[in-house]
Amino acid sequence: MVEMLRKMFEQNPEKSSIIIKDRCSDCGCEVLIEIISVSGGFGLQGGTLNRSANGGYSAKCPPFYPAGF
Repeated sequence: MVEMLRKMFEQNPEKSSIIIKDRCSDCGCEVLIEIISVSGGFGLQGGTLNRSANGGYSAKCPPFYPAGF
């Protein structure tokens, strides 16, 4: 997954962040994930990306925690 994110930024060197608009693979809701290149890796906000069986990725909604967590 890290290599795929690295390639996204290599293909878009003028961007400091990349936004992916997709559907959650669990519930089908729209997910907006902002990816930022940081020292030592990447930061994701708004959801998660997981490697899919076809070599791409699948998006998921951000985890929600019960009140008081």
